[in-house]
Amino acid sequence: MIPQNAYHYSPGTVLTVGSHRAVIKKYISEGGYAHVYTVDITPSYNGSSVACLKRVAVPDKVTLNILRAEVDAMKRLKGHRYIVSYIDSHAARMSTGVGYEVFVLMEYCSGNGLIDFMNTRLVNKLTEPEILKIMSDITEALCIMHALNPPLIHRDIKIENVLISGNGDYKLCDFGSASGVLRPPKNIEEFKILQEDIMRHTTAQYRAPEMIDLYKGFPIDEKSDIWAMGVFLYKLCYYTTPFENNSLNGNGHAGNGGADLAILNAKFSFPLKPVYSSRLKNVIKILLTPDPRLRPTAHQLLEEICKIRNVPVPAIKKKEN
Repeated sequence: MIPQNAYHYSPGTVLTVGSHRAVIKKYISEGGYAHVYTVDITPSYNGSSVACLKRVAVPDKVTLNILRAEVDAMKRLKGHRYIVSYIDSHAARMSTGVGYEVFVLMEYCSGNGLIDFMNTRLVNKLTEPEILKIMSDITEALCIMHALNPPLIHRDIKIENVLISGNGDYKLCDFGSASGVLRPPKNIEEFKILQEDIMRHTTAQYRAPEMIDLYKGFPIDEKSDIWAMGVFLYKLCYYTTPFENNSLNGNGHAGNGGADLAILNAKFSFPLKPVYSSRLKNVIKILLTPDPRLRPTAHQLLEEICKIRNVPVPAIKKKEN
């Protein structure tokens, strides 16, 4: 992966990414192992010549295939209003001959991240209509993922993985953890592989009970995303996750103690302030149901949010892929 002190492309640098010419405008950030830039692209995408470029260096073919899986996920979801759109990509051997460099062009979201927006509202927290709009957009994105055949599970829904477009739409991003349905392990070897995969690709405070206790024998499927939406909604309301008070161990993963037990039993409470409707709080309770079979589907969640907002439910079509 790109080391933290790796050089950055300077403004004006010209790159070829697939069928696009990209000119570096500005270095935005380092996220995980990626460097992110804004670029001018030719040809333009959806009427915009500005795009976002993610650059990742990987050491071997195994890691390259993981990135390819992320790109494949984005291709399957391309063009949906509430999902950050894939534009183009390119992978090549490093000039040193060791490892590969991957470029992914994506839609640029000028409204920055949802986390940035929330940080501007530390005193006056989000209102219920604002929260419902965010939930509606991201739940619709999830409906699109889950309606694919076979379905795509995001596995890392969290505040940090939502961006805001220039017109105020909330868009789900970061498909590096996306996968198909993961069946329950049949033996100790499968158990270890799945456990390691969950630790690497999911965020501790958003993990569903079936991700923490694999002995329950439930698959990691659409219902795991629904649990994460419950944590997501709680955080939109209260700026903390429902199980935050239960300590994590030193490396940021839920240990075997308080956090795990609280998640397994869905043990949480609602702060007195800010004040939200009992109907909204009931949505959180339903999403954070320990038994995945009793959680609603993404479409049922979208229906309830639309009822609360008094707007029509958008039609989501099953897509063969």
